[in-house]
Amino acid sequence: MPAKSSTQFLKPNIRLLVTKGPEQGKVYESNRYPFIIGRDESADFPLPGDNNISRRHSKISTEEDGSVWIEDLNSTNGCFVNNIRISEKTELRHGNTIILGSTWLKFIIFKPGFDDKKSSKGGKDDEKSTFFTETKKVEAILILDLFDSSRLANRYGDEEALKITEELNSIALPIFNKYHSEFNKGTGDGFLVTFKKPIESLAAAIEILKMVKARNARKNVTVKMHIRISLNYGQCTIEPNGDRHGNAVNMAFRVDGVKYKDMKRSKESISPKEFLDKDRIFTTEEFYNQFEENNKKKFKFIGNFKLKGIKGLHPVYCFGC
Repeated sequence: MPAKSSTQFLKPNIRLLVTKGPEQGKVYESNRYPFIIGRDESADFPLPGDNNISRRHSKISTEEDGSVWIEDLNSTNGCFVNNIRISEKTELRHGNTIILGSTWLKFIIFKPGFDDKKSSKGGKDDEKSTFFTETKKVEAILILDLFDSSRLANRYGDEEALKITEELNSIALPIFNKYHSEFNKGTGDGFLVTFKKPIESLAAAIEILKMVKARNARKNVTVKMHIRISLNYGQCTIEPNGDRHGNAVNMAFRVDGVKYKDMKRSKESISPKEFLDKDRIFTTEEFYNQFEENNKKKFKFIGNFKLKGIKGLHPVYCFGC
């Protein structure tokens, strides 16, 4: 009688790196599931230094197909994946940020031996650490900004301005998660977000702007919400807590706030009437160049701009203008 054939998936090797919190730098590696993360010393990955973590805070497990999942174990302060609080078992993807209490964990899938061999060629022990090997990374950068938030607060009051900001958060955060953002950080009245692929960041920008416009079109809306989005593509410097900075990030912030007066006008640049002050998606030339010629038709050249703190003139494009 022939033996039954079956497909067996290997359980992935994962690494959890504490990038922010009382035990920053601590690392846990495993391919044994399930395992518990918590403050109690009996947890598989104990984090006793964070009093905001429950004794048994969350559980990570795997499915037969090799996928890895996290669930909250009725913790006091909840479990967040990419800044979204989870209420049910949630699949983890390489690069996700898990937040438990005051602790941030970077979730990494790796091949044992392969990473060490690659690192050892350089002869530097520091390179074996994810903490060091991921300090530089090329990413798509998205800046989302609530337009004229100060005027909004002055005109309608702080309470109404806060309500608008929270509403923008409720629109944007699920979309960042949907398009697999690598990192996102609140900036007070907006977000700094990175993505692995430019197409993912553009899709997120399009959907956010579409939802904001739909929200403003509702009859019961008394205070309009207006936003600005800018997109860039380049190398980010990653701090131990996961934060991003560097020239590429600075460029994205500068493009987000450009005004018509910053433009060096030419025959190719647009007119003042065509220039959008709000509800726009502006991109750098570096971001624009990541797309094939057919898709580039959806972008419109606006003009060359002087950007504060950055030398030279820089081409800026508008998507969907």
